[in-house]
Amino acid sequence: MNFDQNNLFKATSPYLLQHQNNPVWWQTWSDEVIEHAMAINKPLLISIGYSACHWCHVMEKESFENEDVAQWMNDYFVCIKIDREERPDLDHLYMNVAQLIHQSGGWPLNVFALPNGQPFYGGTYFPQDQWVELMQNIHNLYVNHPQKTEEYVNSIAQGLSNSAFIELKEQNPFSLEHLRETFEFWTQQFDENWGGFARAPKFMLPNAWQTLLRYGYQTQHEKILIQCKVTLDRMMYGGLYDQLEGGFSRYSVDPYWKVPHFEKMLYDNGQLLSLYANGYKVFKEESYRTVIHETIDWLKNNMLAPEKAFYSAMDADSENVEGKYYVWSSDDLKTILTTDYPLFNAYYQVEEFGLWEEGQSILMRAEDDEEFAKKHQLDLTEFQAKVLHWKSILLQHRTKRVHPQLDDKILTAWNALTITGLCDVYQATADTEALALAKNAMAFLKKEQWIDQRLFRNHKNNTADINGFLDDYSLLIEAAIKLFETTSDSDYLQFANTLCEQTILEFYQKQNGMFAYKSHFDTPLVNETFEIHDNVISSSNAVMANNLFKLGKMNGDEKFIDMARQMLSNVQEQLHEYPTGFAHWIQLYLHLTTPFHEVVIVGKEVLPYIEELLPYYLPNTLLIGSTTEDLPITQNRLIEGKTSIHICEDSACQLPIFTPEEALKTIHIHF
Repeated sequence: MNFDQNNLFKATSPYLLQHQNNPVWWQTWSDEVIEHAMAINKPLLISIGYSACHWCHVMEKESFENEDVAQWMNDYFVCIKIDREERPDLDHLYMNVAQLIHQSGGWPLNVFALPNGQPFYGGTYFPQDQWVELMQNIHNLYVNHPQKTEEYVNSIAQGLSNSAFIELKEQNPFSLEHLRETFEFWTQQFDENWGGFARAPKFMLPNAWQTLLRYGYQTQHEKILIQCKVTLDRMMYGGLYDQLEGGFSRYSVDPYWKVPHFEKMLYDNGQLLSLYANGYKVFKEESYRTVIHETIDWLKNNMLAPEKAFYSAMDADSENVEGKYYVWSSDDLKTILTTDYPLFNAYYQVEEFGLWEEGQSILMRAEDDEEFAKKHQLDLTEFQAKVLHWKSILLQHRTKRVHPQLDDKILTAWNALTITGLCDVYQATADTEALALAKNAMAFLKKEQWIDQRLFRNHKNNTADINGFLDDYSLLIEAAIKLFETTSDSDYLQFANTLCEQTILEFYQKQNGMFAYKSHFDTPLVNETFEIHDNVISSSNAVMANNLFKLGKMNGDEKFIDMARQMLSNVQEQLHEYPTGFAHWIQLYLHLTTPFHEVVIVGKEVLPYIEELLPYYLPNTLLIGSTTEDLPITQNRLIEGKTSIHICEDSACQLPIFTPEEALKTIHIHF
C-alpha cells in the first residue's frame, strides 16, 4: 500500500470520497495504517466529519485543498479521515478528547495522537492560520519534548478512563416523588415564548419532548403540556422546517427556530415522525398530520433507496453556499407569485422576521392557518388550497436550482429510528403507506444487514463492511418491537429476541451491568466507551434498558427486567442533575414507578382490535396480539370462539374482557 498518496478513492463513504482529491495524503482508519505510523514513528492527525457538515466544507476549502497546508500535514503526520456516521466508536472516543480539553465539541473534529492512536490534543474547526500554527506547535512538541507529550497522553488517558467509568450501584427502590422534583427542575429550562429549551443554538431533541409529553399527559401537568405544544408548533412554523417540501434541518443557530444549519439528517426526521405522531394523538392538531405527511413525502422523494431502505443525509450547502437551495429573495418571489405576493409575504414573513442576509429570506410562519385566515378575512379551505398552490409553483422553480448533495449510504441505526417513526405515524393516522415503508425497510435490514448472527452498520454499493455498534443493535430491537406491537406479526418479536441475545453476548459487561458501545469481538480501541447520555439520539444503553424491560414483559423473563433495573440504578443519581441528557432513561423510570400494562389480545379478531387501540396515546402499555397461544404471554389465554383482551400489571392479570372500548376504560393512563 502506498501511503504517500491520498487513498480515499478506495472508500465507499460519500464523506470520504468528498476528500479524495485533496492534496493531503488521507488514509482510512485501519490496522495497516496504524502499523505504518508506528513503523515510521509519525503521530496521527485524525480528522472526523460527515458529508452534510457545513464547517467541514469550510475547513476543507481553507486548509485541506491548499497545497502548502497539505504539505505541512503530509510532512508532519499520518493523516486519517473518518466518517463519524460510519465509525461512531472512533468519533465517541476522540470527541471525548475535545470535550475534556475545551468542555465542548463539534465537527469537524481534529485530534492529534501517538502512532498507536492514543490522543494528546484535539479541537474542532480551525481557520487556516491557526491550523498551520497548531500543527507546527504539535510537531515541535512531539519531536523535541517527548516527555511533555507523554504527560499529555497520560493526562487525557486518565480523563477518558474516568469518564468511561460506570459503577455497579446497589438497587434501591425508585421514587416517583424524586421524579416529580426532576420534572419541576426541568420546567425551569423552558423557553416559554419560542418553545424548546432556553438556549442557542437550539436542537429539537425529540427524545426529551417525548418524555415531557408523556409525563405532562399522564400527570395532566398543564405547564408541561403547554410547553410541548408550543414547541411542536414553533418548530413546524420555523425556518428549521422546510415550508415547501417538508423535512426538518438539524438545528437552528438562534432561539427562534429561524436560521438552521440547513443539513437534513435521517435520524432527526425519523424521530420527529414519532414525536409529531404522538403529539397528534394528544392534541389532535390537523397541522401535525400535515407535517407528518409532508416529511414522509420528502423522505420518499429524496431519501428512499431502490433497496427500500433510507439514505443518510442531505448537505447544507449547494454551489458552496449554505442554504442557497432553500432561501428566496423578495424580488424573485414577486416575479413568480405576482398578485399573490402580498398575502404570501404576510404568511411566510418574507420581508419581516424571515429576512436573513444578503437580501435572502427563510420562509417561516408565525401562526396557524385558522388564525391567519381569520385575521385576513379569508375562507380557511380556500386559503389552504392557495397555500398548496404556492408550494407547487415554488417547488417547480426550486427544481431548477443545484440540489444539495445526498449522502447515499444506508445506516442501520438511523433506518431503525425511521422504521419506529413510520410505525408511530401508522398508529396515529392509519397511513398504510407509512407502515409499508416501515416493513420494507425492516425487510432490507434483516436480509442485507443481519448476516450469520452479525449485524452490520453500513451499506453502500451492495457492500456492508463495518460491524454494528450498540446503537445499531438496540435501535433495531426497538424498531422490531414497535413493528410487532403495530402488526401482531410474531416474526418481528422473534427477531427482536434474537438480536437481544446477540447484543448481550457481544456488548454486555458483567462488572458494571452496562453495555459497551463496541463489540467485544472487534479490535479494541485505546479506551472503551459506554454511551449513557442522551444527545439528539437517545443513548444506546438507555434504549437497550427499555428494550430489556419490554422484552422481559413480553417473554415473562424477569432476568431481562432485572438487568434493566440495574442499568437504571447505575445512572439514577444523574437524572435530576441533567434530565435532558437522560430523557430516555426517565421513560424507563416511569415504566417502573407508575402503572404499566401489558394488553394481551388473543383470538381471530386480534388485528381489528389492535387497530382500534393504536390511535390512542398509551405510553404506559405494551400491545401484544396473537391469533394463537404461541407466545409465552399468550399461553392459556385463548377462549374458543372469542377474541379476548387480558390486561396485566406486575404479572397479575385481570379477568378477560372482550371489546377495545372496555380495554380503554380499564387501562389507567393518568397518575
